[in-house]
Amino acid sequence: MEADENEFSVTLEGAGSCPKCHYVLPRLVDCAPTYFETGHVDCRECQEKVDLWQVALGRATRLSDMSTWALTSLGAGQTSFNMEMETGQIYMVDLTSHRVPADARILSRRYASQGGEQGHVTALEWHPNDPTHRIRGTILPLFAVPLMEGPVPRKGTVGISVAWIRTEDSDAWPYLVTAFEAAAARDYAPSLVFAQSAVEIALMPLIERRFLLHAPQKAVRRFTNYYRALHVVLPYLCGEVGAAQMPESIREALESLRNRRNHIVHEGAKAAATAPKDAIEGLCAAAFGFEYLRYAAPKIEGKGDVV
Repeated sequence: MEADENEFSVTLEGAGSCPKCHYVLPRLVDCAPTYFETGHVDCRECQEKVDLWQVALGRATRLSDMSTWALTSLGAGQTSFNMEMETGQIYMVDLTSHRVPADARILSRRYASQGGEQGHVTALEWHPNDPTHRIRGTILPLFAVPLMEGPVPRKGTVGISVAWIRTEDSDAWPYLVTAFEAAAARDYAPSLVFAQSAVEIALMPLIERRFLLHAPQKAVRRFTNYYRALHVVLPYLCGEVGAAQMPESIREALESLRNRRNHIVHEGAKAAATAPKDAIEGLCAAAFGFEYLRYAAPKIEGKGDVV
């Protein structure tokens, strides 16, 4: 059976909320350039000048024990809706009917009974004999089953909640997506490793391309490392082209992410156990670092291309 496309749904996709009136801010990708240029974003409801980094980080860390909710401040989306199901029936739930982008990567999904006059009903995922944990695409194949006692077959309402992230054309973006997937699965050490990789892959080629305009590749490769690029070269290039500097709080968070990543890689994930709060802080730094490089790259390279 196909799901009813008219089922009511709610999508949460914003970079935190205004600390004064609690109005939800736009998506990180939409308001980050304004934040980097001015140091704040204006709340659309009360016109409060909001420090985007602080509200996104604050919300994400407060929800760090609920990983998928925390990720909505950093670029992920959370879509929730209820639908009526009858036990014994298969439902092909098309998430695009609930405003999930067709090319989205599904990070996690949850199903919960919402009750019904005949009793509780919930859903199980229907899959082949060699199932994979990851949902590929935006179709959820669900099988309705009874929960607790009651007549069979019966109808009931099932709550469906899906966390997802958009697809983008960037060499670095797949690494950030993998970091989000690992965090959603509460696998925090790999999440930090991939988050750091995403920032490096966005940053280092940008720096090298600038140097290669005036220096040989061999010398550039020997000279350039991540620490110099982040703390010296990037600020210098942004100053030269008149781009706003990366906020120092974000730069310090990126340095902390780098240190955590090195600790994991050099000592192993078990020895370098990562708390949820530390992982979300690192992922927040990577998300803002990625957005800053998306903002700065066209200015540094003097063209309209993005990272």
